Amino acid sequence: MLTDKSGVLTDKYIQLTDKSADLTDKNTNGPIKDMQNPFMQDSSADMSKKACKESDELIKKPCKKPIKMLKLEALTRRLPEHHPKQYLITSDYRKIRTGHKGELAIGAELAYLSGEFYTFHDLRLQHDATRFFQLDLLLLSKNVMIIIEVKNFAGSLYFDRLYPQLIRTKDGQEQAYLDPLLQVNIQKSRLTDWMRLHKFPEIPIETLIANANPNAIIKTTPGHTSIFNQITGKETLNARIRTLENKYPSHLLTQRQFNKLSNSFLQKNTPLNQNILHVYQIPETELLKGVQCPECMALPMKRGRGKWICPSCSHSSKNAHLQALHDFALLVRPTITNKDVRSFLQIESGTVANRILSGMNVDHYGSYKGREYVLEWEVD
Repeated sequence: MLTDKSGVLTDKYIQLTDKSADLTDKNTNGPIKDMQNPFMQDSSADMSKKACKESDELIKKPCKKPIKMLKLEALTRRLPEHHPKQYLITSDYRKIRTGHKGELAIGAELAYLSGEFYTFHDLRLQHDATRFFQLDLLLLSKNVMIIIEVKNFAGSLYFDRLYPQLIRTKDGQEQAYLDPLLQVNIQKSRLTDWMRLHKFPEIPIETLIANANPNAIIKTTPGHTSIFNQITGKETLNARIRTLENKYPSHLLTQRQFNKLSNSFLQKNTPLNQNILHVYQIPETELLKGVQCPECMALPMKRGRGKWICPSCSHSSKNAHLQALHDFALLVRPTITNKDVRSFLQIESGTVANRILSGMNVDHYGSYKGREYVLEWEVD
């Protein structure tokens, strides 16, 4: 993770020592507000500190921003306001952000779930030589595993059973989605295959669809109301989990098998990390270079006397370059040279670039002249 000897970034930046971010969306009327991690409760929360600690210990893989979400935030900052791809990028970002908010909301409810369930958010496991499958949320106990497919839909949700699909009606507009019940059945099948492949004992796998948005009306085809046993809102989620847990009163995994399976999920997890410029077919030459002002968001700031100064608003900062290097890591590549630093930060002095790099707590390799510095960020 990138840090600087002089401290953390200004709060208008994505803080590299925090999971929160604030993105100015040039296609909206204001910043895209972010969410706090619901598992990090303060003293005013209803749950006691002891309960919080116990809950955190059961969260083996916390809910964090997807890597694509981080990359879209960086891409929005590094493209001109009227770039032809900005609208598509903003639209895709909103979809991912909505899903992430839903996962945070569902995760917050699980913090009140007592018992010995280990929680894994956003697991991506390999199914065969070329394919992977992803689980929004997986609960693991010694008795049962529960796959939870998380949605965050408002409006009227119609689960069509004649032609399996989900039809959402909102503001008079209909939109069809892949059937979530079909999704979790496929996930269940692939997780079963994965367990066999890695020679783990058979354990029951249950599935749920959890919709985080309370402003939803759920309907289905007449005669198919039994599907409601698999669909829940966040308010009834824990009760539904308890009902499933009570179906399997006996331990099927030993403590050793339980721990081994938990560790395997973490070790085998493979986050999707796409080259975002390739995804949107944007040449690297179209990225805006320079250090962005944390006050007025102007580019580029000028370097002088050990700090960055904004020509537009005169704001100064000692560490505004951290955000620029974070963007470079997300958009270009995770390693950088002295030459790259000078080019991307728009500075001429190799000595200044060396001073910036030496002031960062990052690994490096290679000879002095061609040394590569590793710019890391949290992915999972």
